[in-house]
Amino acid sequence: MITRKHKTIGAIVFLLIAGFVGYNLLVGCAGHSNCVEPGGPPSKTSLRIRVGMDPVGVLAKTSTISLSKLILVFTSSAGDTLRDTVTSTTTPSLNVTATSAQTVTKEYALKPLRSWKLVAVTRDLQDSVIHQDSATTPVLYAADTTVITLGLSSRFTMYNARFLTLPDSISSPVPGTSKQVLHLNRLVLKVDGVTKVDSTANPGPYFTPSASAVLSYDYVTVGSHSIQLLAYGPMYTWNVVNPLFSGMQTINVGAGNDSTVAMTLNWVGPTTGTGHLSATIGKVGKVIVNGTLPGTVIQ
Repeated sequence: MITRKHKTIGAIVFLLIAGFVGYNLLVGCAGHSNCVEPGGPPSKTSLRIRVGMDPVGVLAKTSTISLSKLILVFTSSAGDTLRDTVTSTTTPSLNVTATSAQTVTKEYALKPLRSWKLVAVTRDLQDSVIHQDSATTPVLYAADTTVITLGLSSRFTMYNARFLTLPDSISSPVPGTSKQVLHLNRLVLKVDGVTKVDSTANPGPYFTPSASAVLSYDYVTVGSHSIQLLAYGPMYTWNVVNPLFSGMQTINVGAGNDSTVAMTLNWVGPTTGTGHLSATIGKVGKVIVNGTLPGTVIQ
């Protein structure tokens, strides 16, 4: 019996794999060093497997990655292959909620006097592989029992960027200054510098002020990633390709873990205004002086 500790967080999934010996040996033990004397009449060969499936970690969002099936493939050292698929409609059934661990118990017929390799895979509704692990048994003899523990860690986590309470104006902490109306019409989520979600206001033309907006992206691989949130909007002659707010943070999430991360988006939009002054001096001549005033909007 071999046992490998599972690598999961939460409950363990149990699969009981059992097979009955369905044939007689045609050769004897003479000259075979790996021949085993039976302790009694052959009864059955069983493989008891524990499969632990991590939940899919979420960053402050409701799960949208839902499991569709658990695929089990058994391959023996003699070339035998057995496949089975567990879904939400089979007996036993698979709980498709990816954020919970679960238990499944079932029996399979396996031939003895050979070793078996098991590959366990879960797939979601998009047919993406969410969990995967494998293990190999020693040789299973008649009436033998072997235990293998698999730990299926989630390959992905799900990101939910919430832009909380979108501002309807910008202001300055300096006394005597005014507020300026603000409209936001585009929000962006980047992962490791690559745009994953780019959303314009729907219905437009702008996102609702003083409300929250959500950008969701699944299938971020587990581990450390640079996350950037950007908010855009019209601001006079400010180039529309430049954001008004931006925030960036490195987030490290383990397999199957949930987390909520706070991020502050700083103003990166225009902070100055310009003006022109013309002056006429006497009748001697005309002098035009063009000056630029530091018409600070925010400081």
